Amino acid sequence: MPLSKTICAALACVAMLPALAGAEGLEGAIFQPTGENLMVSPPPGWRLAYMNGEPAGDYVVEFMPANEAHDSWREGYMSVQRRSFPEAGLLANIKARNLTVAQVAISEVMQSVQRACPGRFVAMRQKDSVTNGVPTSVSGGFCDRAGSAAPYGEGAVVAAYQGSERMFVLQFGWRPATANELKEYAYRVTPARLQQYLDLLNAATLCGGKDQGVCPR
Repeated sequence: MPLSKTICAALACVAMLPALAGAEGLEGAIFQPTGENLMVSPPPGWRLAYMNGEPAGDYVVEFMPANEAHDSWREGYMSVQRRSFPEAGLLANIKARNLTVAQVAISEVMQSVQRACPGRFVAMRQKDSVTNGVPTSVSGGFCDRAGSAAPYGEGAVVAAYQGSERMFVLQFGWRPATANELKEYAYRVTPARLQQYLDLLNAATLCGGKDQGVCPR
């Protein structure tokens, strides 16, 4: 299973993003999310490619470069996910362990991804911090064999944000186009491209929730 889809499966693959006009070639259904949302911009020139879920509930939104197809992309992929918090007992257990929901989510995602990789998986170190006042955890890695859709492997960097009402997961993925492309880099992505994704992760903010600003439409 490709790394990006593995991550989506592990997290129930649910998300959001506003500014949804101009969605030519969109798969799924388009709607305007309500409630608490994560505000983040896709890389320049990327288009909305897929959207599904409920406006007031869990959903997923996916972006990719204008020339990429949803089922066979290579250059890049971005998903913004929104999901409900775990049930009260699990939340209490997480708090008792002095952890955040974001930390636990990323840890579980990476364990699932490593188990699902049929080849060699090179993991990134997990970083737990606060992004614009929001508890955040970031990790990622590269699977060197990820199925027919990604024969030369797939990499991703993924962040979880613990909002006041919801949890959000933001992911960027990439797939080498040839067996030798970018082999000089541990995660098969240039440092500049990886930094671009990390900068976008770090610029993400929450809106629409308790004590947060109104989300733009």
